[in-house]
Amino acid sequence: MSAEFPNDFKETVRAQTDIVQLIGESIALSSRSGGRELVGLCPFHDDHNPSMRVYPDRQTFRCWVCQTGGDCFTFVMEHDKLSFREALELLAQRANIPIPQSRRSGPTTSVDEKATLLEALAWACNQFHTALLELPEAEAARKYLQQRGYTEETVRKFRLGYHPDDWQWLLHRARGKFSEEQLLTARLIARSERGRLYDYFRGRVLFPILNERAQPVAFGGRILPGADGDQAKYFNSPESPVFHKSRLVYGLSHARDAIRDSKTAVVVEGYTDCITCHQAGLNNVVGTLGTALTEQHVTTIKRFAPKVVLIYDGDDAGQMAAERAVERFLAQDVDLRILTLPGGQDPAEFLGEHGVDALQSLVAAAPEAWEYKMRSVCSRVDTGTIAGRQRVLEEMIELLACIPEMARNVRESLLIADLSTRLSVSEQQVREQLRDRRNRPTRRHHEPDQSRPQVSADTMRLLNGQLTRSDRLELELLENIFVRGSLAARVREEVPLEWIRNTRIKQLLAACYHLLDQGRTPDFETVMLILEDPDLKRLAVWIDEGLHARNVHTIVESGEQESPDGCPLSLRRSIDMLKWRRDEESHGRIALQLSAQREGTPTLDEQAEDLLRQATEFHQRRATKRAPLSN
Repeated sequence: MSAEFPNDFKETVRAQTDIVQLIGESIALSSRSGGRELVGLCPFHDDHNPSMRVYPDRQTFRCWVCQTGGDCFTFVMEHDKLSFREALELLAQRANIPIPQSRRSGPTTSVDEKATLLEALAWACNQFHTALLELPEAEAARKYLQQRGYTEETVRKFRLGYHPDDWQWLLHRARGKFSEEQLLTARLIARSERGRLYDYFRGRVLFPILNERAQPVAFGGRILPGADGDQAKYFNSPESPVFHKSRLVYGLSHARDAIRDSKTAVVVEGYTDCITCHQAGLNNVVGTLGTALTEQHVTTIKRFAPKVVLIYDGDDAGQMAAERAVERFLAQDVDLRILTLPGGQDPAEFLGEHGVDALQSLVAAAPEAWEYKMRSVCSRVDTGTIAGRQRVLEEMIELLACIPEMARNVRESLLIADLSTRLSVSEQQVREQLRDRRNRPTRRHHEPDQSRPQVSADTMRLLNGQLTRSDRLELELLENIFVRGSLAARVREEVPLEWIRNTRIKQLLAACYHLLDQGRTPDFETVMLILEDPDLKRLAVWIDEGLHARNVHTIVESGEQESPDGCPLSLRRSIDMLKWRRDEESHGRIALQLSAQREGTPTLDEQAEDLLRQATEFHQRRATKRAPLSN
């Protein structure tokens, strides 16, 4: 438990962070149980059926499949791969809460620098945007954007910017604010082979690239007309600790609400087409960043919409890219539609010539990915011949074979039936060919899912309900404390930590005792506040969720029977059972010691007689009160 920041600061941040709004920035949530919980596709595993639950009243979340759960801090830590301190600072900045001076001394780690990198990138974004709007030397950039048809409102909405044609313009402005190392790590500057530092973007119009939380993490730069022809027309910031282009979808922070409302995400190639679509009124459009569509892109997009329409340029390169995308989306089990624009046009060109209504009509009529692939293959062969139909069958089976996940999905059966009908081949023959193809090596290679949170085996055993009787007994202590924090003092008085066998439960109980030492009541919310270990947060949420599922809080509020010493009967039973278990453990040690004494000494000495007396007392108690407990 960290002492870097005061607890009241953590409590303020948590109180001013609505977990529904926070998680809703990353996945689409729908209401259930009269608003008492919300559900959505879990971002921490390949989720096809909504398995994440968000509880507004308790400000917690939990996935029922991968068992990730916790509070607002946990979500940010797992989703953005941050430390607790970073998550705390990010949420504080998000809520516009001043961050107090950390009590930690010593240098920060490289992971802890992410918040500073985001701050530097936000500062640079403002510098570039102001330069575009105000600097005389930015006139050519302003004229270029006007020629592209961008309005002043669009320029401000997307925070478009300009970097003067100066090798150290940003470097000079950053002095006293950010170190050279921080600017290098943020990829705002670079170092030449001779060791000279220079600004990364010079003489370019800049397009800020935002993450899902609308924070600048990178920039795309476009040279101005008439610039040196040897320069690349477009290039993006190199990848950094906060920018991963294979995962990031451009424009998502602007498009998220429209995607949810329309239940459709439209994906274009590049930020200029995306911006043009938004300006025309198509606000559910996002873009990729100069890379092929990746599975991580698909996973991100499908959390917000069940339907995805990919728009590709109508040229040969665009059509090839469209076919490659079919495989990725079919594996993700989304309603994928693919649209290639006529005449080899890109979206901006099509909008300029035909208007937004025409593009919307094409989007609405876009064929399903499977149909698009089928039409594409059929256009290359003569389907009036047996050889042509066989070629179509082979290519479509090749597609299915590259997606082994489809074997677990009813969609595969539907696609097989479609192939059978359209090619006049029995379903059995199609299945046999597919099985034979899958038995051969495929070209598809999967990388391990590095984004999935790693849960320790001990914690996962508990979360999966694989509890021993001893685990259940120890958990009852925490359940009593979570329902009535005032009982923690009674528990600590009678149950030392060394009595607890389960390591994770012991750590949670230690957190409760720690709060007592601070003079604070260790109820569920207060315990969650001081926990930083994601595993412990998962376990605490799991315990609390079980209490609410059994309606324990209401039962306690309506009155609970107490033992003669004022302790609730449920807690008294748990404590007494733990004491009984302790007695049994002690008796086992006594028996071992007596055995050792007898083997080494013909007559009992004083120590052995004392051990024998303890054993006799234990058996007398056992005779009057039977309470066996096994693991």
